[in-house]
Amino acid sequence: MLNILILGAGQVGSELAEILSKDNHNITLVDQKKESLDKVSDNSDIKTVLGNCCYPRTLEEANIQDIELVIAMTETDEVNIVSCQMIKHMNLKTRTMARIRAREYLKGKGHEIFSNGEFSLDVVISPESLITEYIAKLVELPGAMQVLDFGDGRASMVSVKAVAGAPITGHKISELKDHIPNADTRVAAIYRENEVIIPSGSDYIRDEDEVFFICAKRNIKKVMSEIRPADSKYKNIMIAGGGKIGRRLAGLLEDKFSVKIIEKELKRGEYLSEKLDTTIVLKGDATDEDLLVEEGISNIDMFCSVTDSDEANVMSSLLAKKLGAQKVLSLLNKQSFIDLIKQGEVDVTVIPNEITIGVVLQHITKAQIARAHTFKRGKSEAVELIATKETAKTLINKPIDEVKLPNGCTISAIIRGKDVKIAHHDVIIQENDHLIVFLTDKTLFPALENSVIN
Repeated sequence: MLNILILGAGQVGSELAEILSKDNHNITLVDQKKESLDKVSDNSDIKTVLGNCCYPRTLEEANIQDIELVIAMTETDEVNIVSCQMIKHMNLKTRTMARIRAREYLKGKGHEIFSNGEFSLDVVISPESLITEYIAKLVELPGAMQVLDFGDGRASMVSVKAVAGAPITGHKISELKDHIPNADTRVAAIYRENEVIIPSGSDYIRDEDEVFFICAKRNIKKVMSEIRPADSKYKNIMIAGGGKIGRRLAGLLEDKFSVKIIEKELKRGEYLSEKLDTTIVLKGDATDEDLLVEEGISNIDMFCSVTDSDEANVMSSLLAKKLGAQKVLSLLNKQSFIDLIKQGEVDVTVIPNEITIGVVLQHITKAQIARAHTFKRGKSEAVELIATKETAKTLINKPIDEVKLPNGCTISAIIRGKDVKIAHHDVIIQENDHLIVFLTDKTLFPALENSVIN
């Protein structure tokens, strides 16, 4: 149990506060807006402090001398940086994590300055970079709904929608090894009609199931082809919104795809034209039907709506789908908008909060976690747990079937050096193995942590 101070009661800060308080951490939340603090304190037992988090008096009121971890999630990079610097001066033992959105801070020697220099940020979270890299993987892997990397990209957990007529759809999971004997994989979970199933080999994959499987990166396309017909390779990408995410996404994709980006603001559009090489920059509104038709929306393989407005992202995605875009992706923050979208209306929803929270969670556990992903609207989780003598001695030298984990937690794969081993019952865990553990509900994490900590 940690004493944690969260700076900023926005959507991510508030959600983090609630998640961590449920894990029995002592949470203090600071913000300058009383209504934001009231909304959180009305629903949970969280201490709140009204004030500017850069001011020593505010930090003293938050009992900074007793705080073990600070998570700076205000909307302003400079506030996050300065507040963490102030905190280090007031209590050098406090670990600091800060969200920094502007890439300019992290270019060149930026990371080195923050980690080793005067600012002393222990963990820097750059959500825009994480989000754009995540979306780029989905564009490069047609048909995937989620791609979660582990072991520095050597293994991936991929989510796909099962389709009638595909080789394994309507068959037992155990038959996968007969279809693709040279591509070992494990189905970690199946989501069916809003329920999660941890399947055995005798379970069937049904049409419309959302299937999460894990395998070595080189085998992803082979496994996908068994669950759904191969989607044709994407060529034409359209991006709605030329903000930080839109610009970075276009930059990542323009060497491999034909990319168009729609931006409302003239000055921003001119800036994008200067910074991007082959991307076509269009001035306009992504919810303008005439503009989308004129720019060939029916020939677009993936339409990515990544503006700063959930409303605009939903409207433009639905319109693009109606006008013939093959696949549509929408960036959404508010739970109310996520709940509004009916199944099939938007092919992929990307939730920034899940990505940011996953990074935070991997740094606040006694177990050694190399990577953590939350998904299914923040309900489920997959973690990359390192089996060290210091943090997971009870697992070492045990075969998988003798490992006792809480119900709802399963080991899906093991990364050992450069090798990816699917977690069959007789695989023996060795020291420094990276275990990919699937949790049906992220609230199971404290129990998982207790089961592996010595």
